[in-house]
Amino acid sequence: MSTVPTLTPEKRARLVEFFGSLPDAAAARLFAALEHDRAKGGKGLPHDALLADLRRQLAAHDAAFPARPATAQRLFYKPFEDFFVAHRSGRKRRARIARASIAPVWALLTQDASCAGAARAVAALDTAIAAGSANVATFEEQMFAEAGAGIGRLLAHAGEAPSYRADLVERLGGEEGFEDLVEIGALIGAAPHLKALQAAFRKPIATLTEEDLFDLRGLYAQAKRDAPRAAPYLLLALMGRMQAPWRALAACYHLAGARDEALGGAAEDAAVIVDTLFEDLESAARALEREAADAFDAEEASMRLAAFAELAEGMAGEAGRAGDNAAVNRVEACRDVAADCLARFAEQSLAAIRKASPVRHAGGSSRLMGLRPDYARPLNPRAAAAAREASGFLAALGDMAERLGRPRIGAGVVADAAEEMQRYARDLVSEIRAAEGEERASARRMMEHALDIARPLLPEDEIALLRERANAAAVTA
Repeated sequence: MSTVPTLTPEKRARLVEFFGSLPDAAAARLFAALEHDRAKGGKGLPHDALLADLRRQLAAHDAAFPARPATAQRLFYKPFEDFFVAHRSGRKRRARIARASIAPVWALLTQDASCAGAARAVAALDTAIAAGSANVATFEEQMFAEAGAGIGRLLAHAGEAPSYRADLVERLGGEEGFEDLVEIGALIGAAPHLKALQAAFRKPIATLTEEDLFDLRGLYAQAKRDAPRAAPYLLLALMGRMQAPWRALAACYHLAGARDEALGGAAEDAAVIVDTLFEDLESAARALEREAADAFDAEEASMRLAAFAELAEGMAGEAGRAGDNAAVNRVEACRDVAADCLARFAEQSLAAIRKASPVRHAGGSSRLMGLRPDYARPLNPRAAAAAREASGFLAALGDMAERLGRPRIGAGVVADAAEEMQRYARDLVSEIRAAEGEERASARRMMEHALDIARPLLPEDEIALLRERANAAAVTA
């Protein structure tokens, strides 16, 4: 039987959506972890398919690869690159701009009559770039000014005429695109400050030093003076540039404790980092709850749990070092939710294994007195693959429970699964010995299937011993 895992179209769509919801830094870490697991010979995951999807997401972000030639469009979106996400669902969140909105917003800026000035500025900038002009920065500044004015006119008209707003929503691909247009319009005034932050903090940022924190203070003070409503986005952009987003909490706690007059209101603005991280963590916990209530998918559950656990660990560590007990307690509440889901996943895993280990009442040549393995029943390939994934999930459950700070969660289920698979394989040895001809061949095929499922749960020497007994039983007269 093939042990190469495959992705159904529905499963792949869910995973692509999940990958797209991750910040680029988190997606890159997941990419590296998958490559490492594949190199070690890890089983239970379709590594190539998952890596291909993650590679496409990373390739969509210019910052992950050598810079492309400059164009007016790239220069326009450059200040906002740390806010782009491949997929977004649910309500609009601050600093989350769907990549799907890029093209329709640009079409408005370059084609709508309300943005005629922006279209001329874009054309002039592209011409200056092609000519190698020394005044590209001036043309770029003019483009942002005209784009801001054009978007302002579009939104003003939309606010006055519901029918025009409906048409605008349709042209932008839906309400999501309209919301993104509103946010981009609000951010245009902060574009110079966002670019200054990008120049000062090259991604990915591993940690923030004391020098980094004081540089940030200066950049934040300038943004607060010139574009006070957009100043919090400077902090969100910094978080987007961090290798691990929770490391940005150091900036939050630093600014919250600042007493400079120029930083008035910094504590309130800095709280956007905490709020955004908890939105991500609580959203991940809710996604786990939905996953636990749906048909079990070991692979998706594993990835979602790993992403949740990493974020929770990071946030709890940073908050604990800063003495922010309220944040630590809030993280623990989310961990309780995740732990409940992990317990549910454990039960679903055991159910998946049992579904792929068919039994029937003893009879005929069987030497068993109760239920015996039903090796004559055709195996559903999807159920077999799900059982293999479930077994791998249970084998890794202890590590995940530790990461969630709930080490006893699911331990009994893992022990039950190992015991049941060991007993099932031993019963199959008896069936192989009792059967003859094609029935014996069927029983041997079922044995290989059972050992394939049991491999992550049982020691390698136990698997080898069971296979040896099965081989010996097969030559019994």
